[in-house]
Order: sequence, then structure tokens, then C-alpha cells
Amino acid sequence: MRQIGIGKLTRNFLLGALLVSCGWTWAATAPVLDPSVGRVEDRLQLRTLLDQMEKAISNLDVEAAIKQMQPDAVVTWQNAEVSRGPEQIRAYYNRMLKGGAPIVKKFSTKATLGGPAVFYADSAVAYGTTIDTYELSDGLSFQLKAAWSTTVTKTDGQWKVAALHFSTNLFDNALLNSAERLIWIAGAAAFAAGLLLAWLGLRLTRKK
Repeated sequence: MRQIGIGKLTRNFLLGALLVSCGWTWAATAPVLDPSVGRVEDRLQLRTLLDQMEKAISNLDVEAAIKQMQPDAVVTWQNAEVSRGPEQIRAYYNRMLKGGAPIVKKFSTKATLGGPAVFYADSAVAYGTTIDTYELSDGLSFQLKAAWSTTVTKTDGQWKVAALHFSTNLFDNALLNSAERLIWIAGAAAFAAGLLLAWLGLRLTRKK
């Protein structure tokens, strides 16, 4: 009985250490992991996986991201383009960030878990939000608040991303707000130009 008690104490201590270390890594971006929800070890592995994905994306390290994915993983990007498998994912990355005329100069993301992952045998669904910071090659900089979801599957004891989806609010985002401001500025400029032309027209008419 004493040996069993010590074994349980040791397991609880190790579990507590894992929870603390995981909580330290995800302190600002994930809810506290509740052991009562079950599958604690799998949940810890998923948090490590998502942490590695976040770092890879923020570091613009496409190869590190691909290592966390299944061979036929599907990614739906922020611009609604879909890539399947390593070659298409690399192609998207190179077009957007590399080459002679890249669209994006710098990019970083901060991901937050929305809640406990939902498990279905050897697959799970996780979700949350991101704050994405962009600097485009044309000089435009902005932040987008986005949502993400991912399906992960377990193969040979390892969790890998099978699908990853990003989306943003169609009706309230930084690009839309910038476009609206430009429309207002253009409208105000056109109105001012119209007033100036009308004034000049009246002046010319009076001189005649």
C-alpha cells in the first residue's frame, strides 16, 4: 500500500510539473489545463504542437511548420486560398514572402486557444483567435484579429496538423476600415475640388 501511495504521489508530482511547464509556455495564450477533462497527456502534446506552429509561422519558417503537419495537410490561408501538401504550402509561402516581388515583407502572429480541444478517438479539433501583424512590401502596415481552427490527428504516437483554417471578420477589419477612410478622404477631396472649380467659374463669369 505504501508503494502504491508513493507511486501515485510521484505521478501526481510529474503531472503537476508538466502542467506548470505547459502553463508557463502558454500563460498568456491558453486557458489553464484542467486535469478533470481527461486525456491530459494528449492535451499537453497538442499545446506543444500548437506552440511550435505559432513560432514557425511567426518566424516565417515554412519548413518548421511543415514538420508539424501530416503529408497531405490542408491549409486555408487568410486570403481564402487553399494549399494541400508540402509543395503547395511552400509555393504559397514563396509567392507571398519570397522572390523578386513578395507581397508580404514581415508577418507575425499571436495565437490564443479558445478552449479545450474536442477529441474524437485519434483526432481532435482545436480553435481560437490570433492577432496578426502585417507589413506589406508597398509599405502598408496593419493588424488583423482573426479566428483559427485546426484538425489534428495522431499517427505513430505523434500528433500532427491535418487541416488548418484561418478567417477574419468580413465586415470589420483593418483593411476594410482603411478602405473606408480612403473613400472618405477621396470624397472630401472631390468635394473641395468641386467647390474650388465652382468658385473659379463664378469669378470668370463675373469678369465677363
